[in-house]
Amino acid sequence: MSADRNKQIIRECYEQFFTHRDLSRLTEVLGEGFVQHSPDAPSGRQAYLDHLAEAAFYGGSSDIKLILADGDHVAVHHNMKLPGESGEGLAVVDLWRLENGRIVEHWDVEQPVPEGSRVPNGMF
Repeated sequence: MSADRNKQIIRECYEQFFTHRDLSRLTEVLGEGFVQHSPDAPSGRQAYLDHLAEAAFYGGSSDIKLILADGDHVAVHHNMKLPGESGEGLAVVDLWRLENGRIVEHWDVEQPVPEGSRVPNGMF
């Protein structure tokens, strides 16, 4: 699959999950042998889907700032806020690997976005 198609798949998953609270698109494209590298989430297709349905950020928001793709890998830089959170949220970079239109692997890094002028150039 092309890098552009892989970006489209990932964008659709974010849109469905964060905007519509719907895991159906991710359910369609998450591979059976899904491997998770984040220490806060499980590997395995069904275990990951179950985790997302109960995760603290379910019902939160994501403002995508940048999506980059290189072949089978897609990187998403976004500002994620937990449900009811009034602060600046988290700066998150998710890395996804796809094979034949299926998501097979995930890594992430995240950090709190400080308030005010502590980051004069912004984190995004």
